[in-house]
Amino acid sequence: MLVKQFKFKRNNDKVGYRWTAESAVEAPGFYRGFTAVGKNLSDVKEFAALVRWCERTGTLEQLSEMHPPDFESRIQTTWGGNWYPHKRRLPDAR
Repeated sequence: MLVKQFKFKRNNDKVGYRWTAESAVEAPGFYRGFTAVGKNLSDVKEFAALVRWCERTGTLEQLSEMHPPDFESRIQTTWGGNWYPHKRRLPDAR
């Protein structure tokens, strides 16, 4: 299930991170969400493009390793959800 389009919003923060990008996918038993705050609109758009590319290529679990070297100084990110929705949990053997 691919990430829906990211929504970009300008924050009122004059000093720090001025832009927010958010996207979430929800379905019964499934959730995946991504949020980024950055100093420039181009920074959060770069993160959104990276998320879309990782999802298309099946490498979402390596997302944190794919950031450019100066990424942490320009942007902060968070993501979470069900990364493997098709894997079934085995019942506890008690």
